[in-house]
Amino acid sequence: MRVSLGTAGGELISSQGSTTATRVLGTLVAVFVVGLMCGCVADAGDLAPTTSPAAAASGRSGDGSSPAVMQPPAIVPDIPRRSAALAEQPPPPPAPVRLEVAALGIDVKIAPVGLDAEGRMALIEDPSIAAWYAWGPAPASESGSMVIAAHVDSLTYDLLPFARLRDATPGTEVLVTDATGARHVYVVQTSEVVVKEEVDWDAAFDRSGPPRLTLVTCGGEFDYSARRYLSNLVVTATPTA
Repeated sequence: MRVSLGTAGGELISSQGSTTATRVLGTLVAVFVVGLMCGCVADAGDLAPTTSPAAAASGRSGDGSSPAVMQPPAIVPDIPRRSAALAEQPPPPPAPVRLEVAALGIDVKIAPVGLDAEGRMALIEDPSIAAWYAWGPAPASESGSMVIAAHVDSLTYDLLPFARLRDATPGTEVLVTDATGARHVYVVQTSEVVVKEEVDWDAAFDRSGPPRLTLVTCGGEFDYSARRYLSNLVVTATPTA
């Protein structure tokens, strides 16, 4: 009986040739398996790491180059944090509104100011009113120099109250009243006339250090051609409590 298994060269392969076909097929499968095994070994070699055990122990790659070193994560310092939300900010200390030096007959109102067009501390248009630098400390501030300045005189008002500061001596009491009505007492420590170009304005407007009061007015000689005083009178005082 002839049973068709497939075609080879257009001829039928009968059951009589099945033994021979099986042998040939078995041989082909064996060759394929051996080749596949050889191929797998080659492929495994391609995928295996090229670093030898000795190189791995030394921390170097097979080509002798150093591997990339993993850097430890940066340590974030524990920095104090404070909310910038306006609603959570502490209220500013009350502004000063009045300055008195009883021993010298000084009693003036105070108004807040910023900077003028030339970047200097501005002064009040009415020369009889003293100016407080509003971007600096206030009477209740825990640190820094509170600056209050005023004109020494004017063509309209003649000598003004701050002209009497030239007679301030160490120990003289200065009373500053703030917007809440609280009274802050200071005691004069130093009083000096300094040429304008040599005044230490950084110290006068310093926001650090212990709380203190700095009073400023003009002083020294008057330059009639330039129509200005050549110096400043700078008085420093510290709070009594």
